[in-house]
Amino acid sequence: MNKKIEILAPCGDHEALVGALCAGADAVYLGIGDFNARLRAKNFTLENIEDEIRLAHAHGAKVYITINTALYDKELGSALNVVRELWNKGADAFIVADLGVTRVIKSYYREIELHASTQCTVHNLDGADFLHDTLGFSRVVLARELDKGNIEYISKKSKAETEIFIHGAHCMSVSGQCLMSYFMGGRSGNRGMCAQPCRLSYKIGNNSGYHLSLKDMSLSNNIPEILSSGAASLKIEGRMKNSQYVKGTTEIYKRLISEKRNATKSELSTLTALFSRGGFTNGYFNGKISSSMLGVRSQDDKDKTNELENQKIELEKPKADIYAELYQGQRAKITLTVGKKSVTEYGEVVNSAINAPTSKEDIIKNLSKLGSTPFALGKIEVEKSENIMVPLSLVNALRRKAIDAFFDTQRNLNEVEYKIQKIKLPSKKIRTAFFVNEEQIPQNRDYFDIVFIYADKYKKGSLANGIMLPPVIFDSEWEEVKKYMSLAKESGVEYALLTNIGQIKVAKKFGFKIIADYRFNIFNAPCVDYLMEQGMENVILSPEISLAQARAYKNVGLIAYGKIPAMTTHKCVIKDTEGCDKCEAYIKDRQGACMYTHGIFGHRNIIYNSVPIYMADKQNDILPFSQHFIFSNEKRDECFRIIEAYKASKGASGNFKRIK
Repeated sequence: MNKKIEILAPCGDHEALVGALCAGADAVYLGIGDFNARLRAKNFTLENIEDEIRLAHAHGAKVYITINTALYDKELGSALNVVRELWNKGADAFIVADLGVTRVIKSYYREIELHASTQCTVHNLDGADFLHDTLGFSRVVLARELDKGNIEYISKKSKAETEIFIHGAHCMSVSGQCLMSYFMGGRSGNRGMCAQPCRLSYKIGNNSGYHLSLKDMSLSNNIPEILSSGAASLKIEGRMKNSQYVKGTTEIYKRLISEKRNATKSELSTLTALFSRGGFTNGYFNGKISSSMLGVRSQDDKDKTNELENQKIELEKPKADIYAELYQGQRAKITLTVGKKSVTEYGEVVNSAINAPTSKEDIIKNLSKLGSTPFALGKIEVEKSENIMVPLSLVNALRRKAIDAFFDTQRNLNEVEYKIQKIKLPSKKIRTAFFVNEEQIPQNRDYFDIVFIYADKYKKGSLANGIMLPPVIFDSEWEEVKKYMSLAKESGVEYALLTNIGQIKVAKKFGFKIIADYRFNIFNAPCVDYLMEQGMENVILSPEISLAQARAYKNVGLIAYGKIPAMTTHKCVIKDTEGCDKCEAYIKDRQGACMYTHGIFGHRNIIYNSVPIYMADKQNDILPFSQHFIFSNEKRDECFRIIEAYKASKGASGNFKRIK
């Protein structure tokens, strides 16, 4: 028998939660405080969250709480105790992005259920299973870029449940692989503060326009494929949206899934009016990627939304049936039933009355007091001996006990004092470099211990002794990538720079010595430790780490030079503007800054930051670390000069950034 597919609705505030429950959501996801990726949403607080969880549970909906930002070491202790407190209050699971945070939670509280956020960039079966096996994730939120064939492959084979997005905003960058907001204005998407620079206008060649702004996703016309995909949960994006949007979208998808059909024109029109950016796209899901996926929110879109009647959403309380048995000489018994769920609780032994017996009417009156609960009174029945005395305070206590039992608040994880343990670190410092093309590698490449080049560009006789695996590899692409890996290994290449959790198993099987790229979003000591335990020779820290924070990790890698990739895109930006011949372009923003962009494996793009990190004249600052260089659009002679500048600790000219 097939397991019921879950409709998962977004909630940015109490009103949105009410909208989701009115629409029949099977589960909701919401954020608390500073540890979620939608800091601009109203969100919820530790003070009010237990009532909200109880409200959802009363309506049969689960509550998943997002802890889906990257955290620094100093934040881990408070995050751990927030998770513990929320679990004790009844949260059903936590959506987590940071591998180090996951490591900490599972080290102290193994029973807490965790779901891997889409920020973990899971786009193949090995990634899903690796997270399940090594960190205990019970569910994985798959990357939005996957097509239906790859979704089905993972969902039906993975040890973990899968969750897929079916409606809402599309990031231009692959989730978890975007630094553009951080580079442009210091607002980190990985830390919940994305300023959405992808929604701005850019110029590519002679073409100005919204080249990085995708329409919202809608799979409302792909319901049969979704139902057969094997996904356990269907997620609607929109924690920044209002209650009307949450109720409207949830209602429609709940109906479509129940009736196993695609949306009608009327339903699609309603979805469009609720929110769209010039319509919707299902291009990734269908594998039809083109410029038609691009869109912006026009005044016409806003007018359609404004025309919707802003109706007050009222949530009807579910009926609670109460059945009590009060027989002399036996323990008092109460059964509370809401829907298909019943709980039974027992009180003290019922005694005979010495003076006036307790009336049935008084018992019913006190059992009926549900005013502050999420329930309305349904049927109530009391069976009792005639001449008994039951203190009404005990009747009230038994009622409260049954309600608490219904919400399963018996969890009582103890508070712990989090301490950073001794972690595994690289045994020595190394100097590494990545070059986009073989033609860039200069004769002074011996400055580096390891020189990486893209796996699909490696050829016998290369000056590189390492390959970098593509940042995105679908299961349907693995066989091709493995051919490149085989060629490199047979040619004597020893090292592989890994860019994703789903590459560890394959790279180790080939026998490569592996290094974790900054794309693993390494922000804290537990993340370093976890990756080193998986067999890494070294790890490269996130460029969002400061020098002061990095000093805790001896010999680990820092990006010492280069334009750092700001985006990895699944949709090719170059094809629609410059054509496929050159496979490179420059994207110019409103300030005139130019971002070098080139094509990579799978017809995807890397968009680089406009200015490089430069630390040649700050050698003392980076001396404790392994150093990683990124050469993007530099010519061979320029690469040579940069290496010589680092040898001589020479100062920089032009625009550059520092590691601070």
